[in-house]
Amino acid sequence: MERFRADGHLTNEALAALIRDETLDELARLEIAEHLSFCDLCLQRYTDLLCGAELLEPERSCQETLWARVRTRTLRLVTSRYATAAAAVALALTVLWSSQEIQFSRPAAPQNLSAAAEHLHSWPERWNEALNETLSGVTGFFDGLRPQHHTRGGNHS
Repeated sequence: MERFRADGHLTNEALAALIRDETLDELARLEIAEHLSFCDLCLQRYTDLLCGAELLEPERSCQETLWARVRTRTLRLVTSRYATAAAAVALALTVLWSSQEIQFSRPAAPQNLSAAAEHLHSWPERWNEALNETLSGVTGFFDGLRPQHHTRGGNHS
């Protein structure tokens, strides 16, 4: 009996002999077992012969629903991870661009040296005031969004 075909896979006779538990010499059993341990095609053929029936296939595939769930989770993860960073950047840019005192264009050069020194010296204070004004406006905006708590039935002591 030939155990292997020309393409290197087990013959149907060898698989049938293994299923029928025919007496095979030790070397033949070892070669067949070794081949089945790494050849998925022959192992599938052997399993099909053992079952004697076709394997059941599902009525519908779950592949589409799984891909939809993977996409949804990926979108949720990306959104939650970067939403905070995007909000922080938007808030920082709002603070910088909404300040009326901060000028990104080059101011006119003072005519004398003392005026230039005074302009440079007072710059941190002006920046501080403008920043405080902008932040208080932003804080006021968010305070306006907070729900108001109303009490019913009069005074509480």
